[in-house]
Amino acid sequence: MTDESTRYERTSEKLLQQLEYTKERMQLYIAKDENKKLSHHPRVEHIFLLQEDGTDWLGKPVPKLLVSLNKRVNNRKKIFSVIANDRIIYGGITIVEKGESYRIYVRRIFSYLSQDYMASFFREFAYSILISVFLISFPLSFFLAWFVVSPIKRLRAASREISKDIKNKQSIESLLLGKGEFAELAKDFEAMRQQIEQQFSARSRLISDVSHELRSPLARMQIAIGIANNKLNKDEKNTELERIKLEADKMNCMLTELLDYSKIDNLQDESLDELIDIKKLFLNLVDDAKFEAEQVGVTIATKLPENVFIKGSKLSLLSCFENIVRNAIRYANSIIKLTCYNNETKNVISIIISDDGSGVPPEDINQIFDAFYRPELDRSRQSGGVGLGLSIASKAVSAHNGRIWAENEQPKGFSIHIEFPLIPR
Repeated sequence: MTDESTRYERTSEKLLQQLEYTKERMQLYIAKDENKKLSHHPRVEHIFLLQEDGTDWLGKPVPKLLVSLNKRVNNRKKIFSVIANDRIIYGGITIVEKGESYRIYVRRIFSYLSQDYMASFFREFAYSILISVFLISFPLSFFLAWFVVSPIKRLRAASREISKDIKNKQSIESLLLGKGEFAELAKDFEAMRQQIEQQFSARSRLISDVSHELRSPLARMQIAIGIANNKLNKDEKNTELERIKLEADKMNCMLTELLDYSKIDNLQDESLDELIDIKKLFLNLVDDAKFEAEQVGVTIATKLPENVFIKGSKLSLLSCFENIVRNAIRYANSIIKLTCYNNETKNVISIIISDDGSGVPPEDINQIFDAFYRPELDRSRQSGGVGLGLSIASKAVSAHNGRIWAENEQPKGFSIHIEFPLIPR
């Protein structure tokens, strides 16, 4: 048996190299039969050359530790080292010379600060240490990453929701309840949101109030124009009066659009649970729009399926589609196509309203849904628009969790695409 302080291990690469060098020297000594000459030589006092019977060829007494190591080498058929107290014996390389077999072992004073020991230490324990560090650091790193990234993700979600609806603050509320830097950041973010909401509300109130205030004098002006017209003889014409009437009608249309625009901002606060039959909605719209379209030589063609429904506000959706259709009537050459179908692949209701007009410049197509934006200023003035029709449509679609975009058709034409979530049957 060996002492508890005795430890067996694989021999390091450096010690194996030293063994190879010692092997070459000892082969020369065995060939010259110089064992008696070398038995007390200081160069070989730390070298043992064990014969098959377990004795040392050099005649030195064999330590018990070496006997134990030699047995292990015999059993395992591998080179080993043994460390005990301040000694290390390593080896087990076989030499065959003159028909005899020998094993070389080297004994040295062992130092815990030696390069061999340090290499052995890292070879035995470094892998275990790395595994332990990984097992501890991975969950810790994951927790720290979650602790830092989670509030950032919620803040990003809040910013996306607020960009769609300034009044939506569901995602930010959970952050406001916490503590620390992220909670302070959320409070600053909420303060900013409130300021922006106040500005939007003030703007909407201003537009609504101004529009309402202008409607009254405008109505009186139209009544006065009508009375003045009645006082004229049927054969008489007053071009100035007709011009005033035309401009008053345009102003009335502008104020109507402004009022619709301000109402759309408050649509999120209303109930959007009304079940709307898309086919009936469009047929009513087309009946109203046909008269206006026929005056400019435009035909409206429809392709509408049965039993397609949307949940929402009927008045706001009617205003949305009416703005798009009237816009198409202004710019179409001869035909407007109105198509609706269930896109079950994307799980949406797809609506396409297209015309055969000249389209929109590519650089303007992403901005036509912005309020008061008119890509063709002179043409818009002639049509009497103020750049709110498509903006009203966009807001109404967003309020119904839909998506709207525009495309130029080839070789010519323009289309508005709308998608709403599909209601399960």
